[in-house]
Amino acid sequence: MKTRFREFKDYYKILGVAENSTDTDIKKSYRKLALKHHPDHNKNAPNSEEKFKQITESYGVLIDPLKRKQYDRFRADHLAGRTNEYSQFRYTQQDIFEEMRRKGFGKDIFEELNREFSKSGFRSGNSFFQTTLMGGALGGIVRVLGMIPGPIGRVGQGLRIAHMVGTSLFALKKMHDAKSAGNPKDQPNVKNPDILESVKGVFNKGENSQNSLDYNLSMTIPPKEALAGTNKKISYEIDGMPEQLMIRIPEKFPHGGKLRIKGKGHSKDKKRGDLILQVKVSH
Repeated sequence: MKTRFREFKDYYKILGVAENSTDTDIKKSYRKLALKHHPDHNKNAPNSEEKFKQITESYGVLIDPLKRKQYDRFRADHLAGRTNEYSQFRYTQQDIFEEMRRKGFGKDIFEELNREFSKSGFRSGNSFFQTTLMGGALGGIVRVLGMIPGPIGRVGQGLRIAHMVGTSLFALKKMHDAKSAGNPKDQPNVKNPDILESVKGVFNKGENSQNSLDYNLSMTIPPKEALAGTNKKISYEIDGMPEQLMIRIPEKFPHGGKLRIKGKGHSKDKKRGDLILQVKVSH
């Protein structure tokens, strides 16, 4: 059941557009603000992710004719100090994001944004929007997991879920010694892996890591799995300790593409690097 917002949000003000703005105006403003407030562009700003959510929420309402009409009525009553149950805007932020997800984060303006994000080395794609907009709370994580086909999408008893935040490999110069990296092994019988990691970004094979705490692995998958997407269970030893991960490799994955899993690399002085997983496609 949909419930109304607990607080009023001025979507026009958040997006910086006028009340009579056209769809073109709204898309233009959202594109500009989304690039400006992408969390990877503002890593030192603690509220960057929340700001990104607010502008995306505003866009999701104002670009939808029905929602915009309902919101305009609600907004007019609010600004006039009137309370009218018939004009209450009853969509929550999660309602809005869920509908946007169903329509596809990779379509329309999101397709353009993903290209811009990728060029800048920021996280992008369906998984970025799903994780950032819907993965901030346990309920959001369950929604994301539910989108993964097969038994992995069902959160089983005893499965620990860690919500990891991916970061970009863009503009990093030096690869950690590949000889010390080793290769992960598929572990089809591994039960209850520590992490079910939904992919946050796909990076070009030429983009490397200069963090000495990062740990580099590679694995090979058949063309069929690269095309359709797949879930992979892997295990490896790091600093004398075993690690078990479950990785979601998205569809149409490029040969040599890399995934970053935060906090699964080497440990030193209470800091921990990331796991950099390169996925090769067999021929």
